[in-house]
Amino acid sequence: MEGESSVILPLPVLVHDLGTRAEDSLTQYSISTRASSTAASDVLRDHRCFETPQGWMLALDPASSQTFLFRPQDGERIRLPPLEEALPLRCKCLLSDNPIAKPGCAVVVFDLDDSKMWTCNIGASKWEIHRYQLTMFLDGDVPREKNMAKCHGMAAVGGKIYYEITADELGFIRFNCDGSPELDTIAVDMVDLPLSMPMATTYLVESCGELFLVVIFFDGDNVHKVAEHAVYKMDFSRPAWCKVDSIGDDRAFLLGGDRIGISNFGASCSTAHHDGGGLRGNCMYFLNHMAITENFLHVIDVGNGTEQVQRPFRHKGYMMPVRPPFWLVPTECTPGNRQHIQN
Repeated sequence: MEGESSVILPLPVLVHDLGTRAEDSLTQYSISTRASSTAASDVLRDHRCFETPQGWMLALDPASSQTFLFRPQDGERIRLPPLEEALPLRCKCLLSDNPIAKPGCAVVVFDLDDSKMWTCNIGASKWEIHRYQLTMFLDGDVPREKNMAKCHGMAAVGGKIYYEITADELGFIRFNCDGSPELDTIAVDMVDLPLSMPMATTYLVESCGELFLVVIFFDGDNVHKVAEHAVYKMDFSRPAWCKVDSIGDDRAFLLGGDRIGISNFGASCSTAHHDGGGLRGNCMYFLNHMAITENFLHVIDVGNGTEQVQRPFRHKGYMMPVRPPFWLVPTECTPGNRQHIQN
C-alpha cells in the first residue's frame, strides 16, 4: 500500500464531471460545508475511475492498463494487477468487503451492457473474466436475459454482493476460495409498490453490516418531483423486507447513479464527525439522476418525512455532463463493533 497527497473537500462530496475544459471539470461539492472547489486529485484527473459504496475507488491508467484501489480521503493505494482486456464503456464497481480488514476481498467490475464481470481478489496476480446467465420469464413463458447490475441497486454485506432479481427472489454472489464468483438466490417477496405511483427508483444500501432497500417514488410520471419514500431492512432470518421509519441518528444514506437509472448507487455514511449542521443523521441525500438536466439534491428526513432541495451545481447551468454527479464517500461508515448479519 502507498499514499499520496489528495485535493478533496471534506467527504462525502459530489463530483460533477463536465469533461470539457480542465478548469471546468471535476467540480466538487462538500455536503458538510456546502462549499465547492475545482481542485482535484491527479488520480481523478488522469485515470479512469469507478466509485464504490465502500469509499475506495478503482483507478485504471489508460496508458498502461495498470489498476489500483484509491482512497480519496487520504490518498491511500492498494495495488492491483493490470487489465488484460479493456473495460467496457459502461460499467459498475463494487468491493465484496473491506479491502484492508479482509484480505480475501474481491474487486468486481460489472458490464452494464453484457452479462459479464471482471473479478480480482486483493493480492491476486491477475484479473479474471466471468460470464453469467440470468434468464427471466415474461408472460407467456417468454425467456429474457437479465443483467444483474443494470437498472437495479447492488450492495455488499458479509462478503456477498446482493442484487435485485425478481419479484420473489433476491440474488447474491458468493466468492469461493479461489476468488471465483458463484451465483445464488434467496426466496423473498419484493415490497409492494402502489399502482398510484408508476414511477419509482430503488436502491440497495449496506449500512453497519445490514442490508437496506430504499424506494423513491415520483409524482406520477414527473421524475423531477419526489412524492414519497420508503425504507426497508432485510431480516435474513425469515427472510423478509421489513419497513422501518429510521435508519439511525448516527448515519445518512447517499443515493444516486447513472442517468435514467442505468446503474443505481447507494452508500451509508457515519455522521459522527459532522457536528454543527453538516451531514444530518437519519437522512437520505438523493442526487436525482433520473432528472438528467437538473441533478437536484433532495435531503429527505426519514423520521418526519420532510424534504429540502439543494442545487449544488446551479452555476453549471443545464449543460449535459459526461456523467451525472457521483458520490465520493469516506470509508468509516461500517464500524467494527457492529456484527454482520449472517444468512
